[in-house]
Amino acid sequence: MTADRLNSRNLLRNAVLFGAAIILLIAANIAMSCGAFYESRAVYLLFAANAALNLAILFDICTDIRRNFPLLVFVLSYDLLLLGRVYAAFLTDFDNILYDLQADSFENLFQSLQIVTLSLLFVYAAYRLSAPLFFRREKEVYKKGTGAVRSNQLLPVIRQLSEIALLISSVAFFYVLFHSVLYVVRHGYLTSYTQQADSIPSAVSRLSMFFIPSFAVFLATLPSRKQMRLPMLIYGVYMVLSLFTGRRNTFVCEALMLLIYFILRDGLRAKEKRVVKGKTVAWGILAAVVLGYALEVVAETRSSGHLHFRSLPSAIYTFIYSQGATFRVISETVNCWDRFDHNSTYLYLFYPFELFAHNNTFLHAAFGFTPIVETQSMPFVMTTHNYAHVLTFMVAPDRYLSGGGFGTSYVAEAYVAYGMGGVAAVSAIVGVAFRFFSSMLTRPWYILAPTLLAVKDFVFIPRNFAFSWVFDVFNLTYLCFFLVIYFLALVIVSFGAHLRKVPGFREEHLQSGAGT
Repeated sequence: MTADRLNSRNLLRNAVLFGAAIILLIAANIAMSCGAFYESRAVYLLFAANAALNLAILFDICTDIRRNFPLLVFVLSYDLLLLGRVYAAFLTDFDNILYDLQADSFENLFQSLQIVTLSLLFVYAAYRLSAPLFFRREKEVYKKGTGAVRSNQLLPVIRQLSEIALLISSVAFFYVLFHSVLYVVRHGYLTSYTQQADSIPSAVSRLSMFFIPSFAVFLATLPSRKQMRLPMLIYGVYMVLSLFTGRRNTFVCEALMLLIYFILRDGLRAKEKRVVKGKTVAWGILAAVVLGYALEVVAETRSSGHLHFRSLPSAIYTFIYSQGATFRVISETVNCWDRFDHNSTYLYLFYPFELFAHNNTFLHAAFGFTPIVETQSMPFVMTTHNYAHVLTFMVAPDRYLSGGGFGTSYVAEAYVAYGMGGVAAVSAIVGVAFRFFSSMLTRPWYILAPTLLAVKDFVFIPRNFAFSWVFDVFNLTYLCFFLVIYFLALVIVSFGAHLRKVPGFREEHLQSGAGT
């Protein structure tokens, strides 16, 4: 099986669906140029183009669903976060479409929807065009049995060390997590954005930072089902407790990372031994519906202060509509376009770099940077380049100061920084990243571990900073942790081999693991 199979049936289907999307996109732009009378019709044509593009991408993904599964998760996340409200409003309430999507005019709505549609197209184009870069890796996935898995004598030791680190750091991590939960319970969810919580002891805070990377290293060693039991239990408790902070994205991103990891691992098995089959997929879809309902209950409980239930169809519709609120970040960006100083808007795109420089101990000491403490207040918003803060304050100052917010999106940051060129460039980075993820299990553990950290950022990037993943993946603390784990394992294996070496053993026996 090759990395990208071509056949006449796939080519015909792609030609029809992608061709329809392009034709509708061109027709929509022609209609928009014909005057105000045709603006609403142009928006409808553009909506149809978006639907055709989504169908084309989803059908093409399904030709090799296991290889393309990480991208499938991204497309579904993109459709939910940036297009959920669009589809809900177009299909149920078109008469109030401008109000629902927070667009000042049909012209602005057209521009916003076109930006979102083209960004998805750029992601998929980059994903397909970058295939030759990963052909050899992807081919390894299809080798018989577990040919893609490279094992060595260090892996069992690294797995045990990472599990020990996970257990030790979990004590500090759960202390910090309980502290956050109690603060939200006592003071409310919105207050956690406008005020600083009580400080955590430095030693506890630093120790807790090893919890996430230690679990990533553990997964990167490809442990067996039995070896996973305790670490997965601990991590599952963390995921559930994170919901009590009022922030649902932590739970969802962790769950999606695990789903991608296990689906890709299942793809390494021989076909007859795979766990994920048609019946499993059906149960998975049912579980996703139940999870969506539960997350909506969490959101409504957070906002109303008491447990609130509604019918399943109503809850799912509300969940899709509310999650799709990120589209308003694009709409308000277009609405406020003339209010930005475009000589400095590029700084919004690179805010994570600024945040790192100011808060890194060595850099702010060397260059005299003032540490950045993010709170929703007037002094902060007047000096920050955090796009989520700036846009919300620009559109709704009272809402911002009371703890509310629109959030941000890589699409909006790229567009306000460099226009459609910026959207194309950043979207291409996303597409190449997901091509990399499709063969990530062929990588050694020290690459797979940070890749698992990156997956969580990329599935949420439609509602996140464009470059926050850089410092989550190349976090200095995490990189030092990986190095320490590696050198400890090296010392333990070398020391153990030295102690157990007996006369008559040949050196190659030691090297192959026979002497350990």
